[in-house]
Amino acid sequence: MTVKLPFIKWRDGRPRVVHGPRERSAGFEDRDLRHVETGAWYTYEDAKAFADKHIEEIKRSRQAAGKKVKAPSLNRAGTVEDLLDDWLASPEVTNLKPASVASYRKAARALIYKPESRGDAKTRRVRERAAAVLGATLPAREKEQLASMIPAAIGAPELRALFNYLKDHRGHHMALASIAALSAALSWGKESSKWRLKNNPRIDMRFDRPAGRVVMIELEEFNALVDAADAMGRPSIGDAIYLGIFTGQRQADRLKLKDEGLVNGRRHFRQSKTGMLVAIKQTPQLAKRLFEARVRVGELAKKFDLKTIPDEIIIDEVTGRPYNEHTYRHIFAEVRELAIRGSDVPRVIACPTLAFINDNTGQPDKKHDQDLRDTCVMLLDRAGNDLLSICDVTGHSYQSAQLIMKHYRARNAARADAAIDKLVAFLGKEGLT
Repeated sequence: MTVKLPFIKWRDGRPRVVHGPRERSAGFEDRDLRHVETGAWYTYEDAKAFADKHIEEIKRSRQAAGKKVKAPSLNRAGTVEDLLDDWLASPEVTNLKPASVASYRKAARALIYKPESRGDAKTRRVRERAAAVLGATLPAREKEQLASMIPAAIGAPELRALFNYLKDHRGHHMALASIAALSAALSWGKESSKWRLKNNPRIDMRFDRPAGRVVMIELEEFNALVDAADAMGRPSIGDAIYLGIFTGQRQADRLKLKDEGLVNGRRHFRQSKTGMLVAIKQTPQLAKRLFEARVRVGELAKKFDLKTIPDEIIIDEVTGRPYNEHTYRHIFAEVRELAIRGSDVPRVIACPTLAFINDNTGQPDKKHDQDLRDTCVMLLDRAGNDLLSICDVTGHSYQSAQLIMKHYRARNAARADAAIDKLVAFLGKEGLT
């Protein structure tokens, strides 16, 4: 059965309000229909209620204009924003793994919308919620010039300028991801019967990649981060830090880990996103922290009157639900700032080494949650484990783990001293004094 509502298109049960040139020229914008508070897609009833209000808004807009608004002349297939929308809705994208789809959507937003600070984003979300309650048109977010360009106008010079702009304003990694997403959309457009694009300027272009980042979080820094998290009333962040040091799992996986208990001395974790089982020998430090975390999760279940206790280990104290990566990243940054500056009330010893100058870029940098994974590799190596054992624990490929250890070993003076001592002892046995 095909569900039809004015100005609303359905894509695999996900509604999106889509306007024609006339409505767009009057200021109406296309957007997905999702609840701002939860991110859940509108049901049919939600979408119908929205459509009834929206069509009245459009009628009022037309009456206020007094005459029919002349549609702006567009390229046959539309703008870069239209291309990205069509590409993201295509089976070539929707059939990918959810993580890949989310990554492409994030890159597309970076191409369409201008960057905004965390404060500005928070203000915008508040205004969006208010507009949704009032049934008013949502406030428009400022868009990049690229969004209104036609794809045919993008050549190699424009793509190079776009990369440099994104690199300066979004960061090196996001610039590369955005260029890759735009390139994929342009290639898809060449085979689309609607778009029939002629070429993809990304072909044969090369973009520099950032130097590999390998940063060690020292034990005093680890303790400072955990102490700061506990002092802020965010022990869940400390739990995630513990899991990072003792399991070496990625941040996204740690936020979704489910504790399935102890089996033959190994703690079994289930990645809720992939379903993969991670079995790691339990350490006394992690066992103690996990027990405390489970008690806290039970208390949160009572506080939020949850019917069942969440299976996930890391639960946000503010919502009673697992963290999303965006919220976790910002809370971790706040914890890190407290750990850097320290505090007398509550007592947190300052740890300024969490901020440093990055040797690769020569720019100020700070230690990130993602550095916990590399730190686990380096600590396992320092403890005398071989490469195969380290990869069995952390899930790294042999090549990536070897690169991490190679980078770290070059800086480990204690290991170098021990190696020389062994050399002297060996040569002494061989008769060289």
